[in-house]
Amino acid sequence: MKWLHNLLKGCSLTTALFVFQACYGTPPGMYDRSLNFKVVSSETDEPIEGVQISFKEYEDENLDWIPIGVTNSDGEAYVTFVNWYKDSPKFRFKAEDEIFQVKDSVIADMTPRLVQIRLQKAE
Repeated sequence: MKWLHNLLKGCSLTTALFVFQACYGTPPGMYDRSLNFKVVSSETDEPIEGVQISFKEYEDENLDWIPIGVTNSDGEAYVTFVNWYKDSPKFRFKAEDEIFQVKDSVIADMTPRLVQIRLQKAE
């Protein structure tokens, strides 16, 4: 009988949380964002496979870069992430083979679209 009581108590808590989320929605300041990146070589315009895409919301040396995607064989990656602030987040593009320089970029226009990124070869 005690297990039935615990089961009903757990279901009640889950139901209460669901109703709270349904009534009050997403917490203020949290925005789901999506962008489609195409990463190419600045010298040849060829797509670059295996580029890790990371982001952080604002400049703070204590914050880590959050990985959100890796480019495919066409140099493309469709990424979805949560941006807690309206400010433009900063993105980092880092090729896994280190033939290309790491590039940090601020994307001001967060409208879902294709964003082309050009990486230069490392010296």
